[in-house]
Amino acid sequence: MASQAPQRVRPLLSMTVTKPSTSVRRSQRLGHGAKAAALAAAPGAPVPTPKPAPADDLALEPPPKKARTTKRAPAAPAEEPPLLTREESALCTTLQQPKLPFDLDVARAFLCDKDPRFEPLFQQLDLKMYNELRDGELKELNLFRVLTTSILGQQISWLAARSINYKFCRTFAPHLDEQPDFGTLDREKLPFPTPHDILDASDEQLRSAGLSNAKVKYVRDLARRFADGRLDVRRIVHMSHDECIDELTQVKGVGRWTAEMMLMFALRFPDVLPVGDLGVQRGMVYFYTSGAQGPVVSDRKKKQDAAVPVEPTDAEAMPLPSANLSHATLRSRAQGNKTKKNMYLDAHEMEELAAPWAPYRSVASMFMWSLVDN
Repeated sequence: MASQAPQRVRPLLSMTVTKPSTSVRRSQRLGHGAKAAALAAAPGAPVPTPKPAPADDLALEPPPKKARTTKRAPAAPAEEPPLLTREESALCTTLQQPKLPFDLDVARAFLCDKDPRFEPLFQQLDLKMYNELRDGELKELNLFRVLTTSILGQQISWLAARSINYKFCRTFAPHLDEQPDFGTLDREKLPFPTPHDILDASDEQLRSAGLSNAKVKYVRDLARRFADGRLDVRRIVHMSHDECIDELTQVKGVGRWTAEMMLMFALRFPDVLPVGDLGVQRGMVYFYTSGAQGPVVSDRKKKQDAAVPVEPTDAEAMPLPSANLSHATLRSRAQGNKTKKNMYLDAHEMEELAAPWAPYRSVASMFMWSLVDN
């Protein structure tokens, strides 16, 4: 029998060793993990302590993706309605003054019954803005003019406001005298620009009348709203108090105080209390610190046929309708010791003091202004 040739053994170092792939190693570990899980499920089996994953396995885990942040484009401004014609716009700005929406005699009786100190005020002061409508005098209500004039007079003295208002009118009516006699000037008869006139004017023209850059923007926004019909006096006169405030405060530069002035002086709403007005605050302090005879009225503010009232005395002031205020506090406020917000009365205090005057707080506020002599 022939002998077989011995097999040659290949040296170990020269053999090619194939390292299992990463996926194979992972599957093997998963298999071991399955077995370990089965053993752990057996009753009484010891609970294995998990080992940390090898470094190469951690490297296989993909890093968490960062959430993409997309920048939102700024919202496009709302598209404005097209302009009306000048004739159509005029209908939005002006109408015949509505009748007085309340009975002035009833208001007088009500206020004097609530506080007898109102009686001498009715005797001495002229409520012309109410009487002229009660007497049937026909007037024209130009709501655009009222609001524009209010904007022109914001945050300046009444003397400066009077001058700027005249220059503003003269910008569009150059035939007016450069230096008017304000003592004889009837401001209501001054020619006033239309919304279209203001939109057609340049910023330089408006600034030449003394308007700040901010007021130029405010007046233009107001003019645009009347010129395209978003503001319409025919609709506004039928709104409630709160609806008017909401409608008007959408205009740039028209805040609550400006809207309330329009309600009081243009639409003659009977029950408006401008809590932010320093003049009304100061007048209320004087009124409530006066004796039973009522506060003193300046001679220059008395109407010509005013009855001569009894001179006020030092008698103790009448009770206050507010439980949170004392006469001593009000006297201190009258001497200039204002609140932390530099006011004679804060809104809550004014509401309490004026509560007995409702629903005729506008009429009472007119008197409060008249008590302030500067």
